[in-house]
Amino acid sequence: MEELAEKAEISVPFLGAIERGEKWPSPTTLAGIAQGLGISPYDLLKPETTASQDIKKITSKLIKDITSIVNQSVKMMNTVVKEYNKSE
Repeated sequence: MEELAEKAEISVPFLGAIERGEKWPSPTTLAGIAQGLGISPYDLLKPETTASQDIKKITSKLIKDITSIVNQSVKMMNTVVKEYNKSE
């Protein structure tokens, strides 16, 4: 953290406050932090995921869960029908 603060030409406490979301860096400071990390300033600001990606993941999981429940229900119904047919 000290090395990054030095590269960005800011104090360690200020860098810590930025990291915790307590302070917001100026564009110049943001560029210095990015340069110290070896990335572009955009990489510091871009969201990790987009809402559409999250929705796709949730939808995919729901489809898998629903498919599993339907398959289990069909198996149970087949078992009940077989047992019913045996008893006749």
